[in-house]
Amino acid sequence: MQVFQAKVKVVWLVVMVLFLAACGEQVATPEVTVGPATAVSISAPTVPVSVEETAVAPVAEVETEVVAGGRSLGDPYAPELGNTGYDVKHYTIRIALDPAVEAFSSTVTIEAEAAIENLGEMSLDFIGFEIESLLVDGVPALFSREEDKLVIQLPEPMAAGELFTIEVDYAGTPDDRPSRYVPFAESIGMFYGDKETIYVLSEPDGARFWFPNNDHPKDKATYRFEVTVPAGLTAVTNGTLLTTLEDTPMPDDSPGTTFVWEHNYPMASYLATIAVGEYKRVEGESPSGIVLRDYVFPDKRGEFVRSTANVGDAIEWMIDLFGEYPFEEFGYVTVHAPGVSLETQTMVLLSSGMLDERTVTHEMAHMWFGDWVSLDSWGEMWRNEGFATYVTILWENRDDPEEVDLVMAGVRSSLEDDGIDQPLLNPPPQRLFSTNSYFGGALMIHELRQEVGDEAFFAGLEVYFAEYGGGTASDAQFQEIMEEASGQSLDAFFEKWLLEGGLK
Repeated sequence: MQVFQAKVKVVWLVVMVLFLAACGEQVATPEVTVGPATAVSISAPTVPVSVEETAVAPVAEVETEVVAGGRSLGDPYAPELGNTGYDVKHYTIRIALDPAVEAFSSTVTIEAEAAIENLGEMSLDFIGFEIESLLVDGVPALFSREEDKLVIQLPEPMAAGELFTIEVDYAGTPDDRPSRYVPFAESIGMFYGDKETIYVLSEPDGARFWFPNNDHPKDKATYRFEVTVPAGLTAVTNGTLLTTLEDTPMPDDSPGTTFVWEHNYPMASYLATIAVGEYKRVEGESPSGIVLRDYVFPDKRGEFVRSTANVGDAIEWMIDLFGEYPFEEFGYVTVHAPGVSLETQTMVLLSSGMLDERTVTHEMAHMWFGDWVSLDSWGEMWRNEGFATYVTILWENRDDPEEVDLVMAGVRSSLEDDGIDQPLLNPPPQRLFSTNSYFGGALMIHELRQEVGDEAFFAGLEVYFAEYGGGTASDAQFQEIMEEASGQSLDAFFEKWLLEGGLK
């Protein structure tokens, strides 16, 4: 994500300007409670016994524990996010959106697998809206709203490994509530923008503001979107556009169009996106054949084309450095988001006020750093934003490697002048997207490269993506990869940067 501009001076050069990404209502239901571990006695059937028998074996009694999943996925930095007891495999989001009417209706189908024996209660992250129905495998289920969780009593306990489906119908208006991690925004999640547009910005905890989900990167899933919008508008999401269904009515029976998209690669919930507006589709291809497709406001076409002129070459350059592009397609969609762009997977949300190559490259780098390998904890943000920032610097100076050292010396000088020398790990929530996460992270990465050497650095990154791609990785796992690649201990290096402040 990029959120505002900062300038860094380098000896004789003014260095690049990087945009820094960058209590609920209780449902009236019968009082049925399934606690964290409620023992249920199940008696064996009585067997007829002959009167001639002198001894009768006692009836066996079997204890079955019906278990509740946890209401946190265990991120110490953001313990309110995520849930355990199950693993989501796939989301289908059917939604009708009208830029002129902020209320909307949606049906979300969640295909999941029980992760523990006798799962009897589970929870999803979900804020606001009125739930009109909730089915588990087609059967109505009891549910309640507790703080920011949707708590579901499963009609029958699930065995570990058992697949099940939850369908939630809901409607209403998104809550306008800020995130403690995004103090520069009044709210997070779905936005109704200027000029009859809608867009979604969910990093890090905004997905729960517009659809029920397991809202943490550690539970990735594949997605299908069926988005109905007023005739004349286009709906853009992640992945590949499968079909466009004309003459499908909106909820008020006015003419509409349904756009069906699928993304069949693992994706964190905060990266799921929808953008609605009047768009022109621009199609292309990278030199190696990667499908490039963009959705652009017609009045921004010229600026967009200039800012993305080198996208094909840039994606090939990143492939050479980091390995195969991890997804099926890539592109950008312009949105009227003031000063914010976001690395939504395969379809970057690009602010109409940030149409420049620097932003374009920064968000592309996130396809590897943040999207393909996501953070195990949100407190490790330096790896997402630091790498995206550093890769942008490398791209801009790809023909003059010595200039990279000058630029990074300027970054260090600027951080020192501004008194920015905080540990990179677990910044205060309101500083998650601070200068330190971007430039401090980039400087740490540059000095790690100097510490281990180019061969070990880039070899380590390829192993990192091969081993953790499609999932998440922790700082400790990243360090282990780099130690194996370089054959040296990096304890002191990582401790200095992550726990003490790296400029000392």
